[in-house]
Amino acid sequence: MKFNRLLSCVLSLILAFTMVSASVYASGFADVDNDPTVSWAKSAIDEMTEAGYIKGYEDGSFKPFRAISKIECLLLMSRILGVEESDYSDIAKEAEDMYSQVVAKYNTTYSDELCYLMYLGILSENDLVNYASSANANTELLRQQAAVLMSKMLGEDTQAKNFSVDKPTYADNAKISSALRAYVEFVTEEGIMNGMDSDAEGNPQFSPTTSLTRAQMAMLLSRMIKKVDKSTSLGKIESLDIDNDVITIDFDGNVDECQINADTVVRKDGEDIDLSELTEGNEISIVEVFGHIQLIEVLGEGKTTTKDPEDTEDKEVPENTVIYAKIVSKSENSNGKKITLADTENSSNTATYPVSSSCKFYLDGEKVNFSNLSKNDMVKVVFSESEIISISAEDLNFTVKGTLDRVEFDDDSVYLYVDGDDGIQNYVVSSKGATVKRGGTVAEYRDLASGDNVTLTLKLGKVTAISATGSSEQVKGVLKQIVIASQPAVTILVDGKEKTYNVRSDAKIYIANAEATIYDLRPNITVNAILDSSEIQSLSASSVAVSGNGELSGTVSGINTSYKVITIKDDNGNTQSVYYSTATKFMKASGETTTAKSVEKGATLSITGAEKNGVFEANIIIIK
Repeated sequence: MKFNRLLSCVLSLILAFTMVSASVYASGFADVDNDPTVSWAKSAIDEMTEAGYIKGYEDGSFKPFRAISKIECLLLMSRILGVEESDYSDIAKEAEDMYSQVVAKYNTTYSDELCYLMYLGILSENDLVNYASSANANTELLRQQAAVLMSKMLGEDTQAKNFSVDKPTYADNAKISSALRAYVEFVTEEGIMNGMDSDAEGNPQFSPTTSLTRAQMAMLLSRMIKKVDKSTSLGKIESLDIDNDVITIDFDGNVDECQINADTVVRKDGEDIDLSELTEGNEISIVEVFGHIQLIEVLGEGKTTTKDPEDTEDKEVPENTVIYAKIVSKSENSNGKKITLADTENSSNTATYPVSSSCKFYLDGEKVNFSNLSKNDMVKVVFSESEIISISAEDLNFTVKGTLDRVEFDDDSVYLYVDGDDGIQNYVVSSKGATVKRGGTVAEYRDLASGDNVTLTLKLGKVTAISATGSSEQVKGVLKQIVIASQPAVTILVDGKEKTYNVRSDAKIYIANAEATIYDLRPNITVNAILDSSEIQSLSASSVAVSGNGELSGTVSGINTSYKVITIKDDNGNTQSVYYSTATKFMKASGETTTAKSVEKGATLSITGAEKNGVFEANIIIIK
């Protein structure tokens, strides 16, 4: 029988919400009860602390405006999703077995929690880089980043990523990272997050780069507990309607239709499998969140049958796919034509496909009938809506020229997507591998770049040789965003438009003519990038000239108090990011002490400080 698991009220968020060993449970906190600026969160804070989700401090305070870190948020997510609950202990163990080696790369003491989130499909390894790596784990979580994590926690990463609205909700939409705007709109639509203030015209603002506070996290936690509504159950698949995102499951005699979505994860024997590999009768364990199945674990086999090639179940193929294969058999009856094909390099890998009633057949370039095709013919097959629409018996040893769109990998094969005369086509590398040359030099698949001009040599329809040449282009603009991930990337503002470029693994980074790394880059500095095809091969960050005494001057072109960075421009038009801290002294020209709030665009500054790791950190800033 299907059963629901209510969230336990004994979750311990020791790291996530307390900085001291002694916990404080109170019906209220003086710095909450007596502060009208935090009244909007008081009920959520009281509710969450009384339930034991969030703890106060030893001195009896809650510290509602203290920022939380990225790792704290991940730990909170894992506990809400059940990592410490007995009903999910088997899943937690499987998660540790499957992902411990991946998580170990990030030198974290919270392996159990991170493995669990990855196993549920909530986080990817790129997310670990962005939120759990040593460089990012203890940094403050920004509101726009919280929007992403809350979407992922609901198992709606795909929907949130593609969410759109006719008109942006927030007046400061332009300040939200272009890659995160859809997430912000999604959590707003779902009533999870909303604006912080309004502009002069009364329009709401999201304040995307403001750090998330403990008070805001309490409010989010209160909303998310109601939204997540997680449960775990055992059952048997009654029927599948994957096209309509529905699986009918028999829960010990109670039959229910359950929703799946693009983020639903399916596992069998510790391995990821596709939804299409599920069969009626499979015994399964599921985890549901936010009204859909997030995880399916196959526990027992379903119906299996052995069929003759002519009676094999039709194989579904994405529309407009082209494959190269060998004919194993053909059939034709009142139900139409079918053809069974085998991989040209592995005759045991076969599948049967329906043939469209309007299919065209060719032999050596001449139009023929279905009957003219023979067993063992090598053929090029074109599909539309999972039906064969064209079969050509021809020599499968040929070359292809075009522009490389992308390279993809799975456990068995390498796939090259090439934009040629027939649009973007997918070519499979031979199981024996292929020789790769780029710019006339021996290379590897990972050296290939989107935009490369390529020539592929194919034998039996499989790629055996790749010759690629890259194109070079120079891009100059203002660095807006740096993504530190397994595939690093940067976003550069060029002529008023933001564009994101992948950074090659061997890219050279320079700051003020000194060799540096991507970790040394900061937003809002002028950069000059050399592209290899569409990927960055080298990137140089400009710097305003600093005197021998560690002084520089210029006009303020921007200020970001969240990042504590001021962007100035010198007389030659070069820009430089100047970073300040609580130790930085701000002064007016009259000698009066002031604060960063006095710095406005257009003001002239005289700054004393020093360069560290390629960036200028200010000691004294004088506003003239």
